[in-house]
Amino acid sequence: MTSSSVFSTLAPYGWDEAWADAFAPYDTEGLLPGRVIRVDRGQCDVVTAGGVLRADTAFVTPHDPMRVVCTGDWVAVEPGGTPRYVRAYLPRRTAFVRSTSSKRSEGQILAANVDHAIVAVSLAVELDLGRVERFLALAWESAM
Repeated sequence: MTSSSVFSTLAPYGWDEAWADAFAPYDTEGLLPGRVIRVDRGQCDVVTAGGVLRADTAFVTPHDPMRVVCTGDWVAVEPGGTPRYVRAYLPRRTAFVRSTSSKRSEGQILAANVDHAIVAVSLAVELDLGRVERFLALAWESAM
């Protein structure tokens, strides 16, 4: 696939010149650019110019919960293989983070490279202002 077709296919997902520049070293290795759209149990779904594929995150899974692959990350994926592997992820522009429920003071990354956040609550029940405040604080603390 040509770089222009990759660009036009991934642009709706946020691909731009800056991401293309950051991906350049991985392009020379023959890896595919893609955006993570789902993560579960060490596997992720990645949208690429060729479509959505399933990839294993074993090579990029650190012990730090703030550095695991998450929804919104731009990654470098192997072009083939069973299973396919994510080989690297690009530096994040933003991160949507919450504190964990553990006794340690560490965060848990919920999403990466988010440009906008919308707080929506049901109008079918009485408005819980405390809940809305927690959602807004989460977005604010995540530096969105």
